[in-house]
Order: sequence, then structure tokens, then C-alpha cells
Amino acid sequence: MVSIIKNKLLKHLSRFTKNLSADRINLSTFKGEGELTDLELDENVITDLLELPSWLRLTRAWCNKVSFRIQLRKLRSVPIVLTLDEVHISVETCEDLRPLSANYGMPSDGSSSTKYSFIDKAIDGMTVYVNAVYVKFQSPAFVASVQMSRITVASKTPSWKDCTDLHMTRLKDPSRGEILIFKELEWQTVRIEAQSSNVNANVDKGTALSPLRLLTNTARCRLIIKKRLSDKLVKGSRLVLILDDLLWVLTDAQLRAALTFLHSLAGLIQKATEVTRKAKAERKLK
Repeated sequence: MVSIIKNKLLKHLSRFTKNLSADRINLSTFKGEGELTDLELDENVITDLLELPSWLRLTRAWCNKVSFRIQLRKLRSVPIVLTLDEVHISVETCEDLRPLSANYGMPSDGSSSTKYSFIDKAIDGMTVYVNAVYVKFQSPAFVASVQMSRITVASKTPSWKDCTDLHMTRLKDPSRGEILIFKELEWQTVRIEAQSSNVNANVDKGTALSPLRLLTNTARCRLIIKKRLSDKLVKGSRLVLILDDLLWVLTDAQLRAALTFLHSLAGLIQKATEVTRKAKAERKLK
């Protein structure tokens, strides 16, 4: 039984990961728990999946440990719990734009030929905990890092209350054939830092560009997703960002640095936008 489940997991995860083998999966069917270690994602697949702009390249995505808990007998009411320890992501700008995938820019509505099922309810109701996320951004002009800690994604009631029964986190309208799903993303702290990649090349009258730092406290994102029951089509969504007190004081030197960093990306973004616009226009003519 354990080997069958492992093979099923390998079949689905191998599309997104690199060098994943059965010995990295620890599974207990009796407890409904499992664990994966040293999970490294395929950069090309994830880049296409996220539809990253052509001026940006994902160079690494790695997680040291992923664990999950599934209460099979209570799967209709108790959420699947997915816990990630540390997630490390590295991205960089492309001096030469990446070639666009064939489906880039096309609507991705998530529609399917199958109806909204019990498995879809279980996946939509999943609870995710992430201890820490580290993102490194590299460009010729500057280097930036983003650190997020204590991230939680959980289902909520329509009044945004905690609930232990997943049935209370959805609103179903059989007459319209639609369902509303309520999710909340919360994180404890976010730390953003950016500094010049080459201090010697960015010296203005003997003064290097000042590093930028931004620290935020607890924040939340509330997300409402509307799906069609007949084919799981995502018909609409609403996102609300709720921040605690945010204070960011910039000196003249830091403001000059921020403008320099943004200016260094402006050319790439404009070039990528033109390429994407041309690709969409050519697709319409076919």
C-alpha cells in the first residue's frame, strides 16, 4: 500500500521537481502522515507555470523539508495540512530576454472537462504553513533579498472566522452552479533589502548608493475565489490586503538609490512588454 501511494506521489511531483526518488519520501499510511526532504523544483517548469515575465529568470527553487497530514476518515471536514520548513528561491534578470513559451499570455482559467469534485474540495480546503521563505534577486545594477516568516494559508468562514469544519468555509449556489471559496494568507514579518551590485560603478561624487531596507509586521491577504461547478472554471476572484502600521523613512541618498534601481529595470521591462505585445498580435492573426 505504501509503495503504491509513493508511486502516485512520484508520478505527480516528478513533473515539477528534479531528481525526486522514493527514498526521499517517508510515508505512514496508518497515521496519514508523510514527509519529503531536499525537494528541488524544476526551474523551467515553474517559470512557465507562473508565467514569469521574459526579463526574469528563476535560477533555483528548493525546500529542505515538506511534511503533510491527511485524516482520511475526516477528509470531507478536516483540511489537509501541508508544512514547509524553509523555502529558498533565486531569481535574476535576463540581459537577453527569455523566449516566450507557446502558451504565454493566453488565458489560463483552470477550466476542465470534469466537474468540481470531492478531491477538488480537499485541495481547495488545504492549510499550508511555511516557517520561512528566502528570495534572492540579482541584477547587474543591484542585489535584493526578501525574507518572509511564519506564513499561513488557511480556509475561513464568509465572515473571516476560524473554523474546524471545511463545510463552513464554502458557499455553494446550485441554481447558478457556482461555489465561493474563502482563503486567508497571513505572515508575521517581511524584510526587504536592496543594495548596489557594484559599488565602484555606482559612485556619485565619491558617495556610493545607500542600501534600502523595509521591515513590515503582521499582514494578511483575504482571497475569495468563485468557481463554476460544471468544469471548475475560475470565474472571478477578489483580493484584499490588510497591513499593520507601515513606516518607511527614506533619506535623500536612499531615495536616489531607489530611483536608480527602478531605472535599471525600466529598459528590460519596456523591451519585454513590446515583445509580449507583438507575440499576442501575431497569435490573433493566425
